[in-house]
Parts: sequence; C-alpha cells; structure tokens
Amino acid sequence: MIIDSHVHIGELGGFHMKPEHVIHSMEKYGVDYSLVSSGTAVEFDEQHGSLPEDWLYDQYSANLPTVEMARQYDGRIGVAVWCKPHTEGVNARLLRLLDEGGAYIKALKIHPYHSMMPVNAPQMQPYLRLAAERRIPVVVHSAGDEWSQPRYVYEAAKAFPDVTFVMVHMGLCTDNTQAIELIGSLPNLYGDTTWVRPEAALRLVKKYGAEKLLFGSDNPIDGEDTYAHPFYRTYFGAFKEWVTPEEYELIMHGNAERLFGLSISEKST
Repeated sequence: MIIDSHVHIGELGGFHMKPEHVIHSMEKYGVDYSLVSSGTAVEFDEQHGSLPEDWLYDQYSANLPTVEMARQYDGRIGVAVWCKPHTEGVNARLLRLLDEGGAYIKALKIHPYHSMMPVNAPQMQPYLRLAAERRIPVVVHSAGDEWSQPRYVYEAAKAFPDVTFVMVHMGLCTDNTQAIELIGSLPNLYGDTTWVRPEAALRLVKKYGAEKLLFGSDNPIDGEDTYAHPFYRTYFGAFKEWVTPEEYELIMHGNAERLFGLSISEKST
C-alpha cells in the first residue's frame, strides 16, 4: 500500500493541478490514498507579489474543491486545509469548512513561503491552537528561504507538544542535515520525502527510526507523471532494499495511517 501525504490541486504559480490529474496518476503508479491541499489558497505569488484579482479566494472557497474531491473519491482522498494567516486568520468561514468537511479533513497546511510568514509567528498561533483543539496534524512547508527555515517548524512543534507536525521537504534546497537533527529531537515532529534525495531520507531512518518519515511527493506538480521522477522511482523501487520490510511499510503508509487517523484497506488487484 502507498499513501502520499503531500499532494495538490488548484492553481499554484504556473501550475494547474486538477483532481483528475491526481486520480489518473494514482491509478497509473499504484498509489492508494492521497492527502490533498489546494494551491489556490496561496497568499502571494512566487516572487512575493500580490495576486491578480481573479486569483483571490478566501480560505473557505479555496479549500472547498478539495473537500468535494474527497467526497467524490471517498476512501482515496483526504484533505489538508491550506491556511491563510496573512490575509485572514482563523475565522467563522474556516470553522464552517472544518465542520462541513468533517472526517475528510485530516490536517492543516501551512506554507510560510507563500504567506511570507514563519510558522512560529504570533499570527500562526490561532491555527496551531485550532489544530490542538481539533486533534489534527499540521503539515508545514520547509526550505532555505527566510520564512521556511526548519528551525521555525521545530520551534512551533516545541511550543505545541500536543500537535503533530510534519516538516514537509525536510528543508527544501538544503542538504537536509539540520532538518534531520531537528526532527529527531522532538517526539511530535516528523519529516516527509517530498523532493528529498532518498539518501538523505535513509539517513533519517537509520539515525532516528522509520517511524519519523512519511512518503510525500508534491504530485501532480510535475504533471501526471510526477511519480516518474528519479527520486520517486527510487522510493518505489530500490529504497525497499535499503530498509527492512517493516520500515518500508511504515514510511510508505503506516506512519500516515497512524498520524492522520486513517483506516485504509488494501485494494485487491
């Protein structure tokens, strides 16, 4: 079984990711379940400029298609609600979305780069308190830019020990060393494999255990064949020989089932 904990639909920069792209790629590459967030909820573009008027959606409107997708593909899709701390914050419409989405909503998604705000900023705390109240994890983009530093995710996780945090990318565009050490230092902090070299992921597994790592990909950010990237071909193939069968099962689905409260039956082939 394969659970992809990092998948998108919607508009994100120059990317146009549709539900059918996700489903087609899942079927083609044997992915059983995807945790999906909507890039349409970004607050600033790739150059940190203001978005065009026709790209401005509130949290409810931007995330609703993801909830609708989860309903349509019940048992195959979960929702990570993309938060907008710079322009909105926790408000009545966000709470309405969480209530309407019910069991389909598995996490909150925070993207410091596209919000121009680190996850440990004061404006983020209402979201983190909400995650604690709702008992849902927080998945956080991490990278080498000024807003997305791995240490900020660590600081947020340390301040909210009852919330599960996934440090997505484990420090994108870095050698992942700092992220690995930070992930290993807190019981409520985990990493994912999205654009992480398999050799770096193996370092985390060997030093801190397979229970600290989840499979993720950013599918379908590179199109319906995102899973054909050499990184992901390795995770689907050779990586099985680098770890034990038990470790591989944890990384590819077991940890996601545990952290996001999933109950997914193996599909018959």
